[in-house]
Amino acid sequence: MATSIHLAEEEVKPINEDFSELLTCTICLETFKQPRYLPCLHTFCESCISTYIVSAVKQENPEGFKCPICHRLVHIGDSTENPETWAKTLPGNHFVVSMIDRKAMKKAEKFCDACTSKGVSEEAISWCMVCEEAYCDTCETNHKTFKVSRNHKIVPIENIIEDVSCSNVCAFVACDEHPEKTIEIYCKDHSQSCCTVCATIHHRKCEHVVTIHEAVSGVKLSTHAQELTKKLIKRSKTIEDIIKNRNQNTTHFKNEIDIILVEIANMRKRLNDKLIYWKMK
Repeated sequence: MATSIHLAEEEVKPINEDFSELLTCTICLETFKQPRYLPCLHTFCESCISTYIVSAVKQENPEGFKCPICHRLVHIGDSTENPETWAKTLPGNHFVVSMIDRKAMKKAEKFCDACTSKGVSEEAISWCMVCEEAYCDTCETNHKTFKVSRNHKIVPIENIIEDVSCSNVCAFVACDEHPEKTIEIYCKDHSQSCCTVCATIHHRKCEHVVTIHEAVSGVKLSTHAQELTKKLIKRSKTIEDIIKNRNQNTTHFKNEIDIILVEIANMRKRLNDKLIYWKMK
C-alpha cells in the first residue's frame, strides 16, 4: 500500500511544477481574477462568467444558464433577479486564489494586497491565512492592531517560498455566510462544510457533524482517492498532448502564413515588373 502511494506521489510531482494551465480562465485566456466556480466545478473569472450569462440568457424568467464548457444547466435560486447579478452569487474558488498567490510568491512577484488596492506597489513579506492576503511590513503591523484581525495567523512569505507549512496556507477558507469565520465543521447529513456559527444555527439537529480535520483524515489513503489520482494523471497527460498539438499547429500555421506572404510579395513584384515592361514598350 505504501509503495503505491509513493509511486502516485512521484507521478503527481511533475504536474505540480507549473499551474499556469490550471489557473487560466477558458473565456479570457488570462490568469483568473476573482474566480467563481459552477456546480460542475468549472471555474471562470467573475467578470467573464457575468458577461457570458448576460449574453446567453435572453428569454424571460429563465431557469438559469448553461456552463460555457460542459453545457450543464446551472439553476439560479431566485431567477427573477437581474442576470447581471448572478455571477456574484456563485461561490468563490478559494483554492484557485490560494494557488495563484502561492505561484506569485514562489516567483517573488507578490505585492502587498492592501497597498495594491491604493495603487501602490510594495513587496509583500507576510501572508494572513485567515484573510488570504499578503502584506508589507507596515500593513502587517496595522493588521495586527485592529481588533477584528488581531488574532489572525500570519506567516512569513519566505516560509511559503520554501514550502514550510505550505499545506496550512491553503487550509483556511472563509465561510460564505460569515466571511470573518473560517470553515471548521463538516456536516455529513448535508455533505456541506461550514463555520462554527453555521453549524450552531443550521446543523444543530444533524446527527453526523464532525470537524474538517476528521472529515478529511484518511482521504489521501483511500482507494477512491488513489483511483482519482490515477485518472487525474491520465487526464493531465491528455491535456498536455492537446496543448503540445495545439502549439505545433500554431507554429505550422505561422510558417504557412509566412510562406504565403512571401509568395504574395514575389507575385506582386513580378506583376509590377511586367507592368513596367509593358509601359516601356
